Amino acid sequence: MAQPGKTAQSAGFTLLELMIAMALTGMLSLVAYASLNLSIKAMQKGQAAATDLQEIRVGQTIIERSLSSAAPVLIKKKFYFTGDSREMQFFTLVPLEAHSMGGIYHWRVLSGQDKSGQGLLAVEQTRNLNWFRDPQGVEVRQILIGNLSSVRFSYGRGGEEFTTWDASRAGRLPDWVKISLAQRGHEAMVLLIPIYVSKATIKQESP
Repeated sequence: MAQPGKTAQSAGFTLLELMIAMALTGMLSLVAYASLNLSIKAMQKGQAAATDLQEIRVGQTIIERSLSSAAPVLIKKKFYFTGDSREMQFFTLVPLEAHSMGGIYHWRVLSGQDKSGQGLLAVEQTRNLNWFRDPQGVEVRQILIGNLSSVRFSYGRGGEEFTTWDASRAGRLPDWVKISLAQRGHEAMVLLIPIYVSKATIKQESP
């Protein structure tokens, strides 16, 4: 039973109370959206960092397994391995694809840029005899690491480091190769790859 003196209007919300409630609801929604947006950006940044790290690990593995098995090939009685700060060329017994094992492969590992201008590290591969017939020909091309701000190769013999290497003049392959690279948004990395040169020298005269 309704108490005397109470009206139907006094039992509801006033216009001012309704406006205050709507304003508070809007502010809470805005705070919730901002927090959610920050969480999504942080998650995307973390996923991108994990993807970049995985790309570096895969690229490092591919380079290490083939470069460390560089073959001591003699061409016209001179060893073949050339390199400067931007690229290197050599023969290897380990190809890009595991199913292609068997034979000698010519590799060119180089730094460059993609269509958007981002730095990258790539490899070009050709079978030994095909490379002799067409030094500019490429059978397999693969980007190993992208989103790079800098890449630099250097070469070592013992404790000495050189910016270039020409095996035909040095009379041997380098003992190791150092690849210094920096991926955008990450700290610089150094890959130091020893070369386990086989004692067996492969003699090859260009056809």
